[in-house]
Amino acid sequence: MDAFDKASELETKQREMAIASCLSSHKNQTMEKQSAEECLECDKAIPKARQEAVKGCQYCVACQELADKGVL
Repeated sequence: MDAFDKASELETKQREMAIASCLSSHKNQTMEKQSAEECLECDKAIPKARQEAVKGCQYCVACQELADKGVL
């Protein structure tokens, strides 16, 4: 294994660790956050099933889809 292979391997490990750290941080933030009972965008009630399935949700399904597309 030459120096370039070692550098590539090190970079891959560092990238994997950074991604794992970000995912873990996001998961912890989402788990701590309370789900909203009403959508922050349209004020419609968010069903209990969604609140339980998506911990920390702040939007109804329709508004979340718009937010994911960058419309909101």
